[in-house]
Amino acid sequence: MQELRTQWTVAAGGAIIGLAALIFDPMHVANAGVANRTPAFGGQEALPVTATTPARPPTATTPAATDPRWEVVRKLLRSAQYPSAEAVARAMVKERPDDLRAGFYLGLALHKEKRHGEALAYLERASAAPADSFPEAAHAVHYLGWCRYYLGDLPGARAAFTTHANAFPNYDDTQFALGLIAYEEDRVIDSEAYFRRALKLLGEQQGAARERAKNLARLGDVLLRQDRLPEAEQCYRQAVELFETHGEAWSKLARVLDRLGRASDAANARARQAEIKARTETEKPSP
Repeated sequence: MQELRTQWTVAAGGAIIGLAALIFDPMHVANAGVANRTPAFGGQEALPVTATTPARPPTATTPAATDPRWEVVRKLLRSAQYPSAEAVARAMVKERPDDLRAGFYLGLALHKEKRHGEALAYLERASAAPADSFPEAAHAVHYLGWCRYYLGDLPGARAAFTTHANAFPNYDDTQFALGLIAYEEDRVIDSEAYFRRALKLLGEQQGAARERAKNLARLGDVLLRQDRLPEAEQCYRQAVELFETHGEAWSKLARVLDRLGRASDAANARARQAEIKARTETEKPSP
């Protein structure tokens, strides 16, 4: 499963982590999610697993709310300058150890540097804080979910994402994350529901082609596992139409075509995958 997780993370262009390089716009997520506070799909997911939820720390206010470094660290994270973002956030944490917002941003920067073990305590503390503690507090649990996921803690990740989904049911990436977890836990019915939910939400957004491709490809995996081959083929084809350099989707499409007895089509799909791989290797920057 770890290998599969890594493959799809790469194939999705890193979109999994925090959807990848974007930082939550609290107003955008709030507008997307608060209108209809319904439970997440799948009966097992409706309630979070409280055993993995850390105890709430004392409420801490955020001094120097107008500190210009908040916008600096956000811009650094958006532009994937994670070590620089870490340095700014760490300086704020050193100055104000009880500042939950500073700790959140330090945890987020460490997480994006793939230092998930170091990020965990900061994100757990931020996630346990009351929702009004700092502007991003309600969404800290989303990043905690990804942190736990990459550390291999599927129950903990499921609890975190379920908490976020209950508060923001219309945030597509949380639905996608719950779909990934359900797939790895072999709950294919739940997994399919989550991916379809995410696709429905993405259908209402502009400029979400890669995110749609990512979800379609994973929905194809769910259908392939259930031997629903024509439906899986359709999902993989839609994925590569939206994101033609999605090499993993081409590979899975070839596998489906083999099983459908269409050897020539499968060979064409593999040739396309090989072409994409060769192009990617050529375009890699020199060390």
